[in-house]
Formats: sequence, structure tokens, C-alpha cells
Amino acid sequence: MHSRLKRRSLALFVVTISVFMILAPLSVIPVHAVNCVGGLNPPLHITLLVPTSNPARRAWAAIVQNSLQCAGFDVSRQEASFSPTIFARALAPPPNVVGKTYDQGGFDILFVGYNLIIDPDPFQLYDSSQFASLGGQNYYLWNNTENNRLGQLIDSTLDHNTRLNYVKQWQQLAYDELPSIPLLYTHEIVAFDSDYSNAQSVFNAYHAPAWPPIEHLTSAGTSSQFILAETGQAPGEGVVPELSTSYYDLAISGEIFNGLALRNDTIFKTMIPALAAGTPTAPGWSVAPDNKTWTVNLRSPVFWHDGQQFNATDVKFTFDLYQNPALGSNTAALIQSVIGGRNVNITSPTQVVFHLPKPYAYFVQNILTTAILPAHILNSTSFYGGAIDYSKIKGSLFNRPDTGAGGVPPIGTGPYKWCSSSVGCAANDGWNSATGTSHLVRNDNYFDFNDWGKSDLLAKNQFAVKDYYVKTIIGSDAAITALSNHEVDYLDGQYHLETQQNFLNSWGKNRETDYDAFGVQEMGVNMQHPILGTGTGTPYAQQHPGNLTAAADAARWIRQAISYATPRTQIVTGLLNGAGVEAITTPIVGNWHTGQSVMEGFNTALQPYSYDFAKAGQLLQQAGYTQISSPGTFFDQYGIYLISAVVIAAVAVGGVYLLRVRRKPLPGASQQTAATATRATTPPPL
Repeated sequence: MHSRLKRRSLALFVVTISVFMILAPLSVIPVHAVNCVGGLNPPLHITLLVPTSNPARRAWAAIVQNSLQCAGFDVSRQEASFSPTIFARALAPPPNVVGKTYDQGGFDILFVGYNLIIDPDPFQLYDSSQFASLGGQNYYLWNNTENNRLGQLIDSTLDHNTRLNYVKQWQQLAYDELPSIPLLYTHEIVAFDSDYSNAQSVFNAYHAPAWPPIEHLTSAGTSSQFILAETGQAPGEGVVPELSTSYYDLAISGEIFNGLALRNDTIFKTMIPALAAGTPTAPGWSVAPDNKTWTVNLRSPVFWHDGQQFNATDVKFTFDLYQNPALGSNTAALIQSVIGGRNVNITSPTQVVFHLPKPYAYFVQNILTTAILPAHILNSTSFYGGAIDYSKIKGSLFNRPDTGAGGVPPIGTGPYKWCSSSVGCAANDGWNSATGTSHLVRNDNYFDFNDWGKSDLLAKNQFAVKDYYVKTIIGSDAAITALSNHEVDYLDGQYHLETQQNFLNSWGKNRETDYDAFGVQEMGVNMQHPILGTGTGTPYAQQHPGNLTAAADAARWIRQAISYATPRTQIVTGLLNGAGVEAITTPIVGNWHTGQSVMEGFNTALQPYSYDFAKAGQLLQQAGYTQISSPGTFFDQYGIYLISAVVIAAVAVGGVYLLRVRRKPLPGASQQTAATATRATTPPPL
């Protein structure tokens, strides 16, 4: 439902404010006069595209919308599910939609979150070879020569200190150019039941990207099942990691499949061999003096869930398949850039050699962690019922055991197996469509390796969970009710429990944990947008016809104006109760207040854009947009803070009171209707 706050409704609005202000702590609601403007001349309309899954993100999107309107932008907000809407518009658009504005079927600004890798690698998110249309994750279509140069230097520089210096230079560039407008670095709070005695320490040490850690749990009683609740659908994109960018899918796929290496935890961050042979101190991989030839010895014997033995054929098959366009992977561009084609050679059943076209600093961290897939299944005509056609994997039962057709349910080497008849379960026991629940069972034939392997787990009295369930519960209120009623055992960090202080106070510190996450929430900008991206549609560019540099300058000024008009501190302190840090750039994470880096290379010389309406107005003026004086009503003076107060108060009491507000359009401005849809899935984009 689309509603507008009109001045004749002010009395009702003030009553609403009064009710919510009683419920919200006054200390988190900054109320003082702000001189909101009446609009811009010429009008500047943008649409904020907001996923429906995350109540807290929907709340801060409403706050940002109202703040931008106060600065003069004509802003509408569209709430939609990731699948199919946001994928079709921004994350995996068809060729005829790539780079289009929201009104043309694409997007203007996308509110999105990322669970990041631990190492600072902006190449895969921003290099021009990584456009989503090319199978990459440069969803915002940033095409910048200096960005490409620095990103490639970061990836190819093997000297640690020199590489981190390039990381800091890249941060400065991203800070100035703003291909995305970061909002906050996340501090996550998770809650769990008390049936597993080591849950607090496990979930504090093992969180994304060292996720999920179900095999590390120790049972405190007779329970042998664990039900994990998350707010996004899983399976969403699918359980084949090469076909999914969804954080929520990882809760399933991370337990079914193994890579050659994995990140031990998020504290020491050690890389340990998994399907690769060896130990952390003597791993089964080595690199030749040319820094391009990597030899990887494989662990043996290791068995797939169906009893077949893992070998080098599976490794070569996986990397060849990943780069095959027929598979349709949205992350293949990185693998193609690093491996450069069919450059994995089998030298024995337990050894492979990677021949890279150039050195890659994060080979172990980003390439050897790739999930290995079973060649004996996916490269067999019996899987396809005829000729091999890799394009069928995406829609098969192997990737979508919930809704797929053809093939077989997923088979991996991991600690848990998808519950299907091939592993001793009832035929349809792996997926319950009525409850949105996936069911995995413990792999009692799991192989041995350091810390995460079967013998090491049992030696620590871990690996206690026999039946592992992943359940989709949309919204924190329903999830909290389920946890309180012992219907689930764990609430994922994306519920933003920091907005649920009443629950946290009653639940108890011994049944929750919190940590600085490798995560960011941001506003991604369509860098092909004629006003926000290329700038060719701005008044300033029209005053300098044919001058693409002038056009790019104007677009950058507008992005910077948006950043200055974004109340990050209000969101972190008022809405999230201090759980988070105002963000500077993506994907490099740190705490600028303390100067501490969560991720190596964090540039402590930078600070977030301040909340400065005057600076935003100056930048808009430079781009050719003149702010129109406001009539000076009560709403114009206090509206941004009153609306923010309502949102903050509503979230604080367990619900989100979303005011979809749009300034009355100036003559000639288009009118959009904000629609809300049920969330289906999300990429590591969260």
C-alpha cells in the first residue's frame, strides 16, 4: 500500500509520533530543527530498491528516503523480493536491462548487504571484467581505469605490505568515487537455545565466512537435532555453491560440500587443508618459483555421500565446469580471470597442477576454497537422461532439491548429507514445503583432517548433531517466538536482534553472542545511470556537451551529496542501538572510531561522510541542481527527525512502522507506486 503524508494529516501524524515517542528511549531520537528544502530545480527523481527480507534494513531505508527528500531529491522507495524482482533488475539482469534505470526496468540505487571474505580483494566486486552480465559480481557496473589498475595490483602483488598499501590507495579512490554508498559495518548478535553447551564459543569463533559450524556443536543433553532459522529462503538460488551468491544458501551448501582448503575460524583465520592433503603447518599445496604453477596433493581416501571415492578428476571437472558458460554461474568471471581456462591438469589420481596466467595473491583463500563437485554424477549421461547438458544443472534436483526436476539430490563430501533415499532417508524427507525447512543428516563416514574432520571433532566431544534443519522464518518477531517456544535452536545474525532489546534482556547473555562481522550494508549505485552514474543527463553535462569528464564529475558530486545526506550515526545509534560502525568503503572493514582493522589494509586515515545538508546542497548546485526554498512548515523543519523517531520506536518494540513517504512531485515529475512483495532469496548480498 502506498501512502503519502499530507499537511492536512499533520494532527494525526503528531498523535502517532507521540504514541511511539512514549515507547522509544528519548536519548536515541535527535529532534532539532533542520531546514528542509522544497525540492530541486530541475527535479531529480530516484527510486530506492529495498529487499523485503530484513526489517531493520527496510527501516533504515525509510530513514534515508526521508533524509534525501529533506535535501530536495524526489525519492520513491520500492520494496521487493530478491527473487525474481531484484535479481531481474540488478543482480542478474537480462542483457536488455543491464545498466537501465529503475523506470526502464533496471535500478537506480539498491539497498543491499554483503558478508565479505576475510582478505581485502575489491577486484571481484568492482573490476570491469567482473560485470554481472559477464558472470561476475560487479553489480553496479563501475568502469574506472584507476580502479581496475589498483584492483589488479592488489591481486597480483605478493609482497604483503606493498599489497596492503595498494588496498589503502584503492579505498581512497572508492571513498571519492562512491560506486556504492556504504552505510554501516555490521556487528551481529545471534541467539540460541541452551541444548548445546559450547554454542556461545562456537558461534563467536565460527561465523561468516567460516560458516556454518554445525559439526562443532557439543550436546548438553539428549538432543541430537539442531534447527537453524534464517530470514532468507534456503534453498534460494540453489545449493551448488558455484550457482549461488546467497548467504542463506550457505547454511546448507557449506555442510554438504568441501573445498580443497577452508578458513579455520574468524579469529586466527588460518587456512587449513580439507580435501587437499596435509596440515596447516605442512599443507598439501605448493607454488613454483614462477608464482603461477600450483601443485595440490589430494587427501585420500575420501568418499562422496553415495560411497564413490573422491579423486583428481573431480577437481579438474569442477574448475572446468565452473568456467563453462553452459553452467550459467554468476561468479565464474573471477575464476576465469585467475585460472584462465582449462588450466588444471591431472598428474595422478591424487594430484592436480594449476597453471595460472599470472600470479594471484589470494589463490589459497579464494580458489582452493571452491566447493568440489562430483564428476561421476554431473559428468554422466544418466544424470541428464541423455546427452550431457550442463545448463540443466541449475534447475535440477542437485541444485534445487526443493523445487528442481531431473537428476538426483545433491551429493557432496561434507559432514552432512541432504536427506534423500540415496543416503537412507525417505524419498521426500529433505524438503518440507509446508514449513520451508531443509533436512540434512550427519555423514558418519566423514573424513579426517585438522579441527573440522571427524576424528578431531569427536575427540572434542563435538559432531553431536545428527539431524540438521534449516528453516526459513521471515521477520524477527516470528523467529523470536519460535526460539522462545523451543521450535528452533538458533536465530541467524540477519534478524538484527540488536533492534530487539526487550527480547535480548529477557533471553540472557549466556544464550547469545555478538561479534564484529565481516559484513557491510550499503546503497549500490547504478554506475550506468545517466544522472547517478555517467552523469550525461545532468544539467552540468548539458552545459558541457560532449565532455564525458564533466559529466562524470557531476555524477560524482551527486553521489557525494547523497552520502552527505545519509544519517549513518542516527541509524547505528538510534535504530541498531550501537551495534555497528558507520561505514567508509566496501569491501574493506574496520572501526574508524578505534583505528582497529577487522580486515587487513583498512585505511584509518579515512572517516565516514559526515551528515551535512549544507555540503550536500553545495554539491548538488555544482551539478546544476538548485534547491527550492521550503514554505517552512512544522513538517519541513522537523519531518526527517519525526519520521526517523517513528521508525526507531517501532523497531524497538518489535515491529517496523514503515512510512512510505514521497514528497509531492514537482510539475512534470513521474509518480511511482511503491510495492511490497514477499522475500524469496538474497545474494551474499544479504
